[in-house]
Amino acid sequence: MKHRGRINQHLSDRKRLTVGAIADPSTLSIKPADCDLVELRLDSLGTGENVHRFAKECPLPLLITARGSEEGGQSNWSKKEREHAYRAFLPYAALIDIELRDFEPLGSIIDDAKKLGITVIGSLHDFEATPELAFLTEKIDPKADLHKFALMAQSPNDIRKHLDIFERLSGRALSVMGMGPLGAAARPLMAEAGSLLNYGFLGTTPTAPNQWPVRLLKATLSI
Repeated sequence: MKHRGRINQHLSDRKRLTVGAIADPSTLSIKPADCDLVELRLDSLGTGENVHRFAKECPLPLLITARGSEEGGQSNWSKKEREHAYRAFLPYAALIDIELRDFEPLGSIIDDAKKLGITVIGSLHDFEATPELAFLTEKIDPKADLHKFALMAQSPNDIRKHLDIFERLSGRALSVMGMGPLGAAARPLMAEAGSLLNYGFLGTTPTAPNQWPVRLLKATLSI
């Protein structure tokens, strides 16, 4: 997979990238642009022929995600069904995203991804609040190549907590973003602070509360 080494190098060099997330099947008909890589949310898209076709033909590196329902996934897939979905799309993936809580039950996918040179993202999502830093640091898993924290920001102090993650976990590859209106407003600030993967949506369907269109996000980060 030609993109895998390039993505690994970008993240090793701490180069920030924009991710165009796709959750709406109608978006699979457009040519992806205005982002550095594309996330396919299999929990929303399914694993049908149209999704495979897009994955095979996509000119940009692909991030494959089959999100569990506990952290915002849109399907009722069991962990075994999610494992099958990941495995079916490993041939196309430059990165995969698995929740840190599921690193053990989905460990075989993580091991196989690493053997193929696929970047493994360990993610944590909280749609209610921004947890304390001690809680977040306890979730760090050495098998993750990059840790992603998507947290609901309800106050300026929550934004401060987001920024403190970079200080507490200095030296680690991180993707940090706020959700909700305040968190969304601070996404460029997180990119400036060191968030390596910065998410917006392709098409018309956001994949997180108050998510930016990726075209606007990429233009803003280029200023």
